[in-house]
Amino acid sequence: MIFRGIVHSSFAKSFGDKKASVIDSSAFALTHISHFGLVFINNEWKLFTIPTLIWVISMFLVSVLFYICRRKTDSLLCSIVCHSAFNLGMIFSIFFCSDNY
Repeated sequence: MIFRGIVHSSFAKSFGDKKASVIDSSAFALTHISHFGLVFINNEWKLFTIPTLIWVISMFLVSVLFYICRRKTDSLLCSIVCHSAFNLGMIFSIFFCSDNY
């Protein structure tokens, strides 16, 4: 709701929908760096460059997909459902498909 709603709408007024989508997708991607790539280990922050780049690019593309869902349906509900499904898939993969558990 924040990125596709508030952030996008704010930038769309000045830059148009396509540029606003790039801006809000970039912000969305950057806020997700802490999920992969930037970690706090042994009292110091470490940035793992390749995982970070892969994750940020992936999150940018997913965010564009969320924007397309919003645009095609004219509702945030589709983006919310897609985001929830994505998170559910990630949680399932991490906790139930890993050989570590």
